[in-house]
Amino acid sequence: MSEGTSFGVICCEGWDPAARALVGRLTSDTARERDATGEQYAVALVRPGTESPAVLLEIAWQHHFARCWHVDEQGRRSASFEYRLLEDGALFLVRVEQWTYKTADQEEFDKQTAGRVEMSFGPEGEGWMYQAPDGYAGGSSSGRAQKPLSELTSPKPAFGDWESLANSGPLSLQVPEAPETDPPLPVDERPWRPSVPLRPKDMVEMFTAGTRFALSNDRGLVEVELQDAGKLRMPSGRLVASDPAFLDAGSGHFTVTAPPGEHRVELAVIRFVDEPAHERVAAAKLVVADVPVAGWEVAVWPEQNALFLGDGEFYGYGVDSGTGCFADADALPDEVDDDLMERFAEVDPHVDITPDGADCNIIAFATGWGDGSYPTWIGRAADGALVCFVTDMLVLNGAQVVTA
Repeated sequence: MSEGTSFGVICCEGWDPAARALVGRLTSDTARERDATGEQYAVALVRPGTESPAVLLEIAWQHHFARCWHVDEQGRRSASFEYRLLEDGALFLVRVEQWTYKTADQEEFDKQTAGRVEMSFGPEGEGWMYQAPDGYAGGSSSGRAQKPLSELTSPKPAFGDWESLANSGPLSLQVPEAPETDPPLPVDERPWRPSVPLRPKDMVEMFTAGTRFALSNDRGLVEVELQDAGKLRMPSGRLVASDPAFLDAGSGHFTVTAPPGEHRVELAVIRFVDEPAHERVAAAKLVVADVPVAGWEVAVWPEQNALFLGDGEFYGYGVDSGTGCFADADALPDEVDDDLMERFAEVDPHVDITPDGADCNIIAFATGWGDGSYPTWIGRAADGALVCFVTDMLVLNGAQVVTA
């Protein structure tokens, strides 16, 4: 884009990449109202005399989200700049993607031969860069990246300050006095959605005995049963969730803490209807209060910030032994020796262990299909009070409730 070029401004629902056309034109007042309430909308900066966008802005403050697309003259998106609105009101650039097209008729995002650069950044400016100048057909490289925070943060723009989101030089913007408009689209018909981290699904049904799920990929029909795994003694209330093989005195704990004391651990175990001997642990729950959960959030360690997660991503703990566990941060062994690991191997599908010489216990449990990375969710009551922690083995991720 040439600096100083005049662009028209069209508020809309978004861009249809298949039709290469704007969808659902909105009045400026409607877009301004959505901006104030956090509801998603889009703004196209279009080339003179056309409805062909050079820049497309997608904004959803309710989800702390904004994204800027650069669009070439063929209607292909060639760059993406994704932002998160942080708790302090700053806008943080978390992800950049750029594509280089070799010919005018090359398909958008052609994985085979379109050049691609991808960069992502964390809260301290630490990042990762991937480069494939000739797409999958050529070589690629990746490595760490670092940017000063001053280059990644900016104030949240006011409505109408499109230039600050456009990632370009100075622009001359023309807002039509009486733009054409279309009826607003229902949320599920809008052409884009903000990046949203993985969210827990069917948690009530997961912990309701007798609920049946049809697993994804035709893996079969399963039924939930609940198993009491014991009570975890927590002198500090700081919960550690980990593969027991990785436990030591320096293991990280979640930022949200439970009241010190003893808390019940309950497992949601699924049993295959056609193969009753086959069971898997779908989730492990540390119960803090026996009240309904009104909302969920991801559990994080002190250095993590859920706003930096991408679409479908989550923070989780890695498992290499097919076993996870709950423990209090003040009750961790200095190291897990072979004898202790042998005791953890007795998990079937859970085991309650008090290490030699310790006052507190560790409750271990089998982890779903085995090794992997698993998120822990925090359940809160309607008044915001802590209800539970749930490690989700993602066994039922994508499954459908059949009976509850």
